[in-house]
Amino acid sequence: MHQFLTKKIKTLLLPLIILSSAALSNTAYANDDAQEQAFDQKVDKAIALSLAHLDSSVALIKDPTLFPTYADKELVWNLNTSHKWTAGFYPGTLWQAYKLSGDQRYQAWAKQWTDTLADQVNDDGSHDLGFKFMCTFGNALVFSDDIDKESYKQTILAAAATLAKRYQPKIGLISSDWDDKHFENSTPVVSDIMMNLELLLWAAENGGDKKWAEYAKTHALKTYKDFVREDGSSYHIVRYNQDSGEIINKGTLQGDGDETTWSRGHAWMIYGMVVMYRYTQDPTYLNYAQNLSNYFMSRLAADGISMWDLDSKILQPDTSASAIFASALIEMSGYIKDTEQRKKITKQYHVILSTLMSKPYFIENTSKAPIIDKSVHYYTKPSAIDVPASFTDYYFLEALNRYKQKQHQKINQ
Repeated sequence: MHQFLTKKIKTLLLPLIILSSAALSNTAYANDDAQEQAFDQKVDKAIALSLAHLDSSVALIKDPTLFPTYADKELVWNLNTSHKWTAGFYPGTLWQAYKLSGDQRYQAWAKQWTDTLADQVNDDGSHDLGFKFMCTFGNALVFSDDIDKESYKQTILAAAATLAKRYQPKIGLISSDWDDKHFENSTPVVSDIMMNLELLLWAAENGGDKKWAEYAKTHALKTYKDFVREDGSSYHIVRYNQDSGEIINKGTLQGDGDETTWSRGHAWMIYGMVVMYRYTQDPTYLNYAQNLSNYFMSRLAADGISMWDLDSKILQPDTSASAIFASALIEMSGYIKDTEQRKKITKQYHVILSTLMSKPYFIENTSKAPIIDKSVHYYTKPSAIDVPASFTDYYFLEALNRYKQKQHQKINQ
């Protein structure tokens, strides 16, 4: 559908104007055909411009052994090797681009960057192998028939075996690989790990050890029990005594304070719970996802862009949290049976996407490599505030992909 846009990108895209989010932000799209059509057109334009950004990014990065993390204020990617936890997002974005466009160039580029990640399968010092291998090798198995499927499968299984070693039976959780505070006999666990459980779930269904799925289930249930407060807000980190399994304390590493809610970590949990429901069909996880989502939505501004911390007085926007949340909501909307709740979350992801596709968040200059601006990679690092992040681009394109698939299903019903 978008293939003709990629072929004529230089001549067709320059005149495009990203529509203002204000015109769409308070509209119940599903109930208005004209508004839905306008939104669909905006999505198509955003996809076309995003593809142009990726064309530029490949030309600028050149080396498939280097991976974007976050960009500087001039919108130039900082690059790292495959050891970085963010390494899977750029090739994952290229796989999303291939799915959206059908253009073989994106598949070729995605394969180049994906294949150089294979050396990370034995990295037992990382809890983020799910990010690295499901965004890349996992997407490839779903999106492409032009790969060595058995080789890709074995790579994922090897990565899952490595991640499974981090499971701590005494606490029923997968341990984190970092902490910025020292506590005697501490095993730290962070909310981010919810995003890595799919690696274990997929592997358990595709030739790996069946107990890996049980690790994922136990981790998700214990995460909700120990990380989520009564009002639906959440902690970022919980530290456990490695001998007794008892909780030492709860707090944050990247939020504003120990009793606040770091928005990206909260979005990770929502997304992870939706994935748990997809694999298990256990309504417990869907209920958890809804409860966490309700808190997230209650803290959003009218334009749908989250602050870096949902409870902080420091009003610093973070597009990454909203992009992750929007993608999770699109999938979750397909599981919700209650009509009013489904309408509520459908309206919410429309608002978020509409804003992300608009100034000042969407980068209109397609000579620049990044797609979405104004993420918070790490608030304590001034250079990592209010800049593009590789994971923002990934979840933004994944959300657009999911939206297009949902629209396609609607048409064919």
